Amino acid sequence: MALLETSKGKINVIKYPSKTPSDKTVLCIHGFCCDARIFDYLGNVLANDGFDIYSIDLPGHGKSYGEKGDLDFDDCLESIHDVIAKLKGTSKLFILAHSMGCTYALWYAHIFKKSIDGLILFAPYVRIPGMKKRSEIEPSNIRFLYFLLRKMVTPKTRLLATKELPNFLKVGGPEIEQMLHDKSLNFQYTYRYIVNVLALRNTDISALSDVEVPMFILHGKNDRNVFSEVGVQFCNLAKSVDKKINVLDCDHWFNHCIFYSQDTNRYSEESRIQITNLVKDWISSH
Repeated sequence: MALLETSKGKINVIKYPSKTPSDKTVLCIHGFCCDARIFDYLGNVLANDGFDIYSIDLPGHGKSYGEKGDLDFDDCLESIHDVIAKLKGTSKLFILAHSMGCTYALWYAHIFKKSIDGLILFAPYVRIPGMKKRSEIEPSNIRFLYFLLRKMVTPKTRLLATKELPNFLKVGGPEIEQMLHDKSLNFQYTYRYIVNVLALRNTDISALSDVEVPMFILHGKNDRNVFSEVGVQFCNLAKSVDKKINVLDCDHWFNHCIFYSQDTNRYSEESRIQITNLVKDWISSH
């Protein structure tokens, strides 16, 4: 681990160095209630495949700067840009993101055009127009109006995700149960963050779909956190001419390719390697 200085503060970065000289770099961005360590497995596998992999704690998470659960979205993008400027050099650089991390990746690609060479998105959450239900854990319209009111009145008050978001604990299953025992992870976010990032930033389809670089989406057909139809429809909307989606036989954690441990017998190593090989082959071809 290392702390990289950015214009906004220090960002914690985990490096998984390639075992051989590499001309391709991947920056991993985690999602809601997670941190950089969630990419330990995937980072090590891809490093063995010949890529330099880096994973960051977003501001307000892990060991990075910022108030827990109340990060400024635009400051986050600036910090990501500073990290990328330090990492890229002469190599091609791809952003690999999971779940809510995809929101940061897509907005980054929209604002900082030509700064990266591609996007790899695992289970992106986008509020697709006309799609009535995108997830089993997103709040109802009435509940969202309550969040909006609280954001206006008490913006810095924190809510507990496992209590305020419907089915978050139930849908998250044993993975969320395990994560709750990790004191390094944050499950409390301000109403301001919930409204501004989880809702509003994921609603601006014109910005989110403004992807000019190659894009590869992976989505689990059994994902209840973000339904796979979200990924399919978003792939259709994205402007990139080089875009691809694979809908896989897995859930939100991709057979624990993206998770903190792989010690369960629910998923085989073979099932994970099938997924990591898809990522390896796509990066290699770009």
